[in-house]
Amino acid sequence: MNTLTKRLWKCISYCFPLRKKKPNDNAVEEIEIKQESLEKQPIEANSERETSYEVNSERETTIEANSERETSYEVNSERETTIEANSEIETSNEVNSERETTIEVSPERDKMYCDECVSRQKRCFEDQVKTSIEKKKVFWTDFKRSNDFERGLLSRGWVKKIAPTFNAGPKKTVFRDPTYGHKIISRYDIQPNLILTRKRIELHLLKEDQITNHFCSLYATTKSGLCKVLRQWCLSCDANPHTFFPRCYMFSKINEKQAFIDDFTMTAACGILKWVLRTNGKSLQDEVIPSRKDKEAKTAICMSDAKINNHGPARIVPEDIIVTALVACQFHLYDLTHEDEDDIICAGIVDRKHFISDYYQVMHHGAHIQNSDKYVDYCHQLLCKLRRVNPQLDIDGEKNIWISKPRNSSRGRGIRCRNDLKDICSLGKEWVVEKYIERPLLVYGTKFDLRQHFLITDWYPLTIWFYKHSFLRFSSQPFTLERLDTATHVCNYAIQKKLNNAPNRHPNLPEENMWHSDEFKEYLCTIGKEQVWDSIIIPGMKKALIQTMKATLENVKCRKNSFDLFGSDFLFGENFQPWLLEIQYKPGITKDTSVMWKIVPPMVEDILRVVIDYKDDPNCNVGGFELIYKQANYTGNGILSKEKTFRDLKITTISDP
Repeated sequence: MNTLTKRLWKCISYCFPLRKKKPNDNAVEEIEIKQESLEKQPIEANSERETSYEVNSERETTIEANSERETSYEVNSERETTIEANSEIETSNEVNSERETTIEVSPERDKMYCDECVSRQKRCFEDQVKTSIEKKKVFWTDFKRSNDFERGLLSRGWVKKIAPTFNAGPKKTVFRDPTYGHKIISRYDIQPNLILTRKRIELHLLKEDQITNHFCSLYATTKSGLCKVLRQWCLSCDANPHTFFPRCYMFSKINEKQAFIDDFTMTAACGILKWVLRTNGKSLQDEVIPSRKDKEAKTAICMSDAKINNHGPARIVPEDIIVTALVACQFHLYDLTHEDEDDIICAGIVDRKHFISDYYQVMHHGAHIQNSDKYVDYCHQLLCKLRRVNPQLDIDGEKNIWISKPRNSSRGRGIRCRNDLKDICSLGKEWVVEKYIERPLLVYGTKFDLRQHFLITDWYPLTIWFYKHSFLRFSSQPFTLERLDTATHVCNYAIQKKLNNAPNRHPNLPEENMWHSDEFKEYLCTIGKEQVWDSIIIPGMKKALIQTMKATLENVKCRKNSFDLFGSDFLFGENFQPWLLEIQYKPGITKDTSVMWKIVPPMVEDILRVVIDYKDDPNCNVGGFELIYKQANYTGNGILSKEKTFRDLKITTISDP
């Protein structure tokens, strides 16, 4: 093939790009990949294509070919590349399949085509930019890894504004052809119609028709704020957050620490009653009372555990501790069933210090209580009554473990489990203390939590979209309450990825400590509980999110044309009931595991369907998102009217969980 013929074919392929394989994020032909990690990767090219390169004396290029000719060329001083050619056409899919890349055309590309072809393609891109501006399809983003968003928007005919800030003016705004790299510098002010950012935006800088993923004053996305809004919500309506949110105390408040001390003492009293049932072979679910021989064996095991755990010699605690616990629980039951009475939660415990000391002997040091078998029936009856009015009785356990969290931290930083009253009370005002779920649902003996994403597209009316796919995060260590270390009890991936998995873990657990929700549903089928996903888990999570967002509504400052993604973390009790731990604003969706690669790209596409496509066509396919809640009546001006209080608003649930 002579030189003239080659030049003609290149011009044809440039003018009619549909005849050639389109470049994408994973396969790019004859382009420069602008990424340091790929600069020294081999690029496999067509053996039939012969290319000329200009020489620079600073670097060398080696071309290895399977064809009969091998020629050495000198290369540009900015790159060092090895090009391997085979008889079959192979692109760089394998190199780019797991990487986010930014591409731009080589400066030598235009020299390969005639001026008319280059001019024609540039005019086509200019027309596309003008059309997108007229249709208000210009977006700007500061996401470092936004290929999923960009791919979805470009496929919808949007163009990207490349500028340091979203409101940058003329000469600082550039539009670039994602296929051929042609750049257009704007000569007039072009503001984006869609702004995607992880940073705070001053909403007054935005026009009414500009869409952005940003809300202000979301108290529920901090640990202290979530505790506060749910407590206020409990006082203003009939909802009971204690059915889905563990008890929580903010030490920044004056009376919160004393309220926590009362709760700790009451939980200890209930723990004594549970200890009596367990030690004597009876539980709230099991009515069987073992023989005296079995009880003596259990007592021997309990006392030997104290020696094994290096707590020193086990001692016998007088039965007075059971009587004190029974009286305290009886007063607590009366307090829960008579809301109009004064708070007498711990009136039955006169000597708190002595009671807590004996409680530590039993729970921490393996001591035994005298004549505990005499009180089995009393303890059982009273716990059954408390269970009817206290939805968190089953998750409390006996150890009285609480989890302390810095009120404004994320990614599991600073979180620690504690079970000593003096140690917890020594924490400062920047801490939040939450009741730890001592009896969680386990998978192969290992603790896990679940990250559930949801989308809010409007606050007035409140509109919540629930994503059908989620993922589980596992601890790297088998579950035990004998150790309160972070590796066992904190499942955040940011922490667990730095730890080594225990060698004695179950082989069916994932090495990367993450499961797709579909894998969890398969596990439920293996244990004969496949029905709980649709009957308990999903309805429970929807209910918790709806109630929490309704509680947040009073404190939100928002605008129309705003949306954002949230990540909620749930833990499950032994009965599969979900418990909301916290809500993350702008959660990380980095594709750093195989599970995230399955979830993130389709979820990003579905977000664009809800935010963009749904506005034009309410009947469009919204992918994995489900509209679970939309407010029925609102004032229409973005604020609550003075004539209507928050409680007066009528609410309609799209999907009743």
